[in-house]
Amino acid sequence: MKKVGIVLSSTLALAGFVAVPVAVGSSARSASAAGPAVIVQIQTKTKTLLHSTTVRGKTGWITKGGTPSGKCSGTSAAGALDSATHGRWTGTYYASVGAIFVSSILHVKPTGSHYWGVYVNGKFSNSGICAIKLHKGEHLLFKVK
Repeated sequence: MKKVGIVLSSTLALAGFVAVPVAVGSSARSASAAGPAVIVQIQTKTKTLLHSTTVRGKTGWITKGGTPSGKCSGTSAAGALDSATHGRWTGTYYASVGAIFVSSILHVKPTGSHYWGVYVNGKFSNSGICAIKLHKGEHLLFKVK
């Protein structure tokens, strides 16, 4: 059995492979996470799509819906939404106001005059999701209005 291990190690070394230990768990996930931990919840008019979940924003920029790099920080509410939904939301960037209009979250598109609104610690936000800076322990509720 020892010969097999030596032969395998030698073969891998000759092929240019190097064994590197990989960390698995929260430290491996935090490499792409950024900003403080916040709680995100997502609701329609009639049901909860995502129960309260603790997430962090993302490193870099959110570029959904044509948003130019550098305009929407991953450490904003947009980054928290992206982390909480694993990218399963859509929106359109409007340069005239410098904001993303969220059109669907988790494949749910509001109908009629309804739209996705965001509440920060229970208060409706008039700011766009890119303008909402994350603070530790905040509760973000994305809800159809």
